[in-house]
Amino acid sequence: MLRVITRFAVLLAACIAIGCSSFINLEVRRATPLASERNTSLLAGVGRADITPRPGMPMAGYSANANYGKGFRTRLYARVIYLKPEDRGPVALVQCDLLTGSELVHRRVAELVAGKTDLDLKGIMLSATHTHSGPGNLSGSNFYLMHTANAGGLDMKFFNFVTGQIAAAIIDAYNSRRPARIATGSMDLYGFTRNRSLSAYRANRNADPEKAGDIHKAVNPTMYMVRVDCLDSKSGTYVPAGALTSFSIHGTTVPSQNTFYNADVFAYMERELEWEIARKYKTAGFVHAVVNGTHADIAPDIICDREGYRESRRIGVGLGWKAIGLFNSLEKQLSDRVKIGAALREIDYYQNSTIDGIEICDPPRVGNTLLAGAYDGGPTPILNWLPFFKEGSRRWIFTGGCHGNRRIVLWPFQSLILPRDEFPHRITFQAIRLGDIVLLPLPYEVTMESGRRIAEACRKSALKSGMPADTRFVVVSVSNGYTGYCTTPEEYAQQRYEAGHTLYGPNTNPFIAAQTARVVGDLVRQEELYDIAGTWTFTLTGKTFYREYDAPQGRRVTLAEPEFQKPESGEAYWLLRWADVPPTLIYLHRRLVSIEYSDDGAKWFPLEMQGIRVDDDGYDLSVPRAGKGDGTGSESNPGRGRRCFFRRRSNHKTIARLQDMSADSCHSCFMSMGVAL
Repeated sequence: MLRVITRFAVLLAACIAIGCSSFINLEVRRATPLASERNTSLLAGVGRADITPRPGMPMAGYSANANYGKGFRTRLYARVIYLKPEDRGPVALVQCDLLTGSELVHRRVAELVAGKTDLDLKGIMLSATHTHSGPGNLSGSNFYLMHTANAGGLDMKFFNFVTGQIAAAIIDAYNSRRPARIATGSMDLYGFTRNRSLSAYRANRNADPEKAGDIHKAVNPTMYMVRVDCLDSKSGTYVPAGALTSFSIHGTTVPSQNTFYNADVFAYMERELEWEIARKYKTAGFVHAVVNGTHADIAPDIICDREGYRESRRIGVGLGWKAIGLFNSLEKQLSDRVKIGAALREIDYYQNSTIDGIEICDPPRVGNTLLAGAYDGGPTPILNWLPFFKEGSRRWIFTGGCHGNRRIVLWPFQSLILPRDEFPHRITFQAIRLGDIVLLPLPYEVTMESGRRIAEACRKSALKSGMPADTRFVVVSVSNGYTGYCTTPEEYAQQRYEAGHTLYGPNTNPFIAAQTARVVGDLVRQEELYDIAGTWTFTLTGKTFYREYDAPQGRRVTLAEPEFQKPESGEAYWLLRWADVPPTLIYLHRRLVSIEYSDDGAKWFPLEMQGIRVDDDGYDLSVPRAGKGDGTGSESNPGRGRRCFFRRRSNHKTIARLQDMSADSCHSCFMSMGVAL
């Protein structure tokens, strides 16, 4: 994820020159939620909110190699499933189309919803898809706040926007609660992913010989799902309301050159099931929340040199239809007699670095191979082949220290640039029981074998505490925060990219497994656990990306009729440009564009494809900022923004219509969209 060439040196020089940027101190309090009602059956509700930011936010996942977002290819959403059992507190499964979870966002959202719902922090799981094409700058640690995107710093307007939208989705889910039934299931899927660090997996003492010889088999193939149906008051029957799906795949089908916010492969998975339910049941509001599993060493199986939206669609739609099949297979297993419970414990690694004789490193350190990057997502030029930095570069001597085989960046001066307190160290461990599945949200990118060992440790702890033997344990990566990678000790010794980003040393995986197993054991014995502080203070670097409002001038106007574009490589598309309000007045989380058709040019109708209306909530139409205008509606600087796609399956003439805009006049910005064949 982090591919930095000179980031550390530049940061040090800036600190010396200007004394570093200003800092923001944020205090978040543990608030008391509303009292839970005494329900006599399982209740559930769903919610969804658009979290697509304005143009201009840094994009996270490719670090310094990334760009500022100019618009969107797929809208970004927060999706929520609320569940309230008969005799226990509720849980909210929250999924966001973001790179990672955030301990800061997690705690602020819990504070925001406490006065309007019966949810407290222990029952809120805040997980990300791990798209590498979404906004960053939300981390609760300064290290990741400054280094996951092409520019660092916390913008309070953006932070308040995202947390407010997520909180609104949770409140909507709570307010829509009604009698429900749920079912859980899983299926194995091969052909969509491959192992990007096979040599590291082979080093594991218990590596599967068959998997060790095939990058397409050395993956976590299991798709897990929780299906939720709710009672429809009109028909008196239970109809699908939502689903939570977990699958292990990196969100890197779209490369670092991209400038459009998008949910990567997950956008297709999410929408395919949502659209299928809308068609089949003639209902609206179904949400499909997709979260990531043990994906750290698992890449999308992209056809060589074809990364981009076509491959993202191919893989994502394929996974979406597999999710549809799994969802349908669970219909006969639905039940309202399901045990639901949550446990949460916060561990400060600087105060509790040992458990059961397993000790992690203090202070954490960044390894050289982190800077070289992972080969599948666009390795860092020069560093990816330079000795001592390229993947697999490790110490052969002087390995007796805590960090073992790791070559430490700028050793022994790293602490001058990255002080100990810059790293994440207050780590959230959570377990959520949903019948025969226990979700294990972790603020890590977990390798396949690391995840298997964590799940096995939890299984043993649960059995010892009295949980049924057929319970499945599902690691959910990048949840409730972010603390880098988790590799096994054997994988760590190989010092590939994943190990270079395992900040707390070779014992990270055993330590996490022991902590998670203890939380699971406490959950089984006590049925719920809330072991966490009452307040949190975050000291973070501030930066402004959401600029002040500009007064609109001139007129909103379409600049030209749609034009067909057929580049030498990539997707063919139709292009439409129009003059619009300045970027500071554009709200991408509101509807901008829909497609209509006409047979005679006099009467127009909303265009639908396979029963779904075509607008910018889909995945084939994008809206970027193309350039600046002169305030009169005439084009003065069209820029390069032009890729707005809609897969056309109609012979009708089509036209784009602007909707729900925030102002009636425009200047200084040109937007564009188009129609792809």
